[in-house]
Amino acid sequence: MKKIFNRRGEGYVDMCVGVIVFVMILVIAINIFAFITLRVEMDQIADELIECATYNGSFGTQYTQRTAQLKEQYFDFTPSYGADKYYNAAYHRVQLGNTMYVTVTVKTDIRGLGVFKIPVTLTVTRSGLSQRYWK
Repeated sequence: MKKIFNRRGEGYVDMCVGVIVFVMILVIAINIFAFITLRVEMDQIADELIECATYNGSFGTQYTQRTAQLKEQYFDFTPSYGADKYYNAAYHRVQLGNTMYVTVTVKTDIRGLGVFKIPVTLTVTRSGLSQRYWK
């Protein structure tokens, strides 16, 4: 102990700086873990939304209801959707075999840095083929 704490206090300053660096690394690790878990949940949401859309062959009422259910179950997110070619644009119908895509976007901040807030936008996109034939 005498070697760590000498009379001039140099060891004490080194130890305080070491603790501060350790805490900052811990905060960064917690933020990375939070982003990884958020990304996994966003992947699940996007998979469920594209599955609903491709099964129904449209972005209609079933898609809207499923989006509302997932917002209640998980968290608030911004969904967007589209297709390469619509069979009927008024009803957002997509013909069998055409590509559909869903994008889930979440805006969040990096936490734990005190006064500073760094905004981060995470985006996940999934695509699939329509499984419904429209006459």
